[in-house]
Amino acid sequence: MEDQLKPREKLEKYGPQSLTDQELIAIILRHGVRNYNVFDVSEQILKKYKTLSELVDISLEEISKEKGVGKVGAINLKAALEIGKRYHLQKLRQKYQKVTSPEEAYHVCEDMIYLSTETVRAIFLDSKLHIITIKDISNGTVNMSIAHPRDIFREAIMYNAVSFILVHNHPSGDPTPSMHDRDITKKIMDSGEILGINMNDHIIIGKDSYFSFTLDRSEKID
Repeated sequence: MEDQLKPREKLEKYGPQSLTDQELIAIILRHGVRNYNVFDVSEQILKKYKTLSELVDISLEEISKEKGVGKVGAINLKAALEIGKRYHLQKLRQKYQKVTSPEEAYHVCEDMIYLSTETVRAIFLDSKLHIITIKDISNGTVNMSIAHPRDIFREAIMYNAVSFILVHNHPSGDPTPSMHDRDITKKIMDSGEILGINMNDHIIIGKDSYFSFTLDRSEKID
C-alpha cells in the first residue's frame, strides 16, 4: 500500500512532471493483482509497448488482456491517453490557425496517425488561408477511403470556403499515394477549378512522414 501511495505523494509534492511514465501509469491503473503489484503491471506494459505513443495505437481489448490490467484499468488508461492526445491536438490547432504550407497542414491533422482506418478530412480556408473549419468527410476501411467530390464541395460551399486542403491517412504507415489516390486528387482538383474553390494540396499522412501532392514528394517528420 505504501508503494502505491508514493507516486501520488510525489505528484502532490513535486508536480506531475516529476513522475516517470511508469509512475503515471501506476496512478491511472491504481492497483495490480495478487503477487503482481501495480508497478509490475506498468513496467510490463512499457516493456511491451516501449513508448506512450505506441500505447495509444493499442486497442482496448488488447490492453485489457495484459496481466493485472483488466477491463476497468484498460478503460482508465485509454481515457487518459485520449485526453493527452486531444490536448496536444488542440494546442496544435491554436498554433496553426493559418495554413500556408504542407507541413502546417500535416501538424493540424497529425492526430490521424493514430486512426486504424482510412479517413478523409478537409481543412476549409478563407481568402487569407485562415482555417474556417476542419471536417471529416468520410471513413473507409484499413486500406481504402471513400470520398466523393460532391461531399467535399457541399461542405466547402456551406462554410463559404475559398479553398481547402484535403488530408487522408494510410494506416499502413506508408504515405506513398496509390493510383486511386492520384485519380481522386485529379478529379477533385478539376471539380474545384469548375466551381472556383481551389484544392491547395492533398496530404497523405503516414506514421513518421507525409506525402504532399503540391510538393509531389514525401517529407519525414522529426
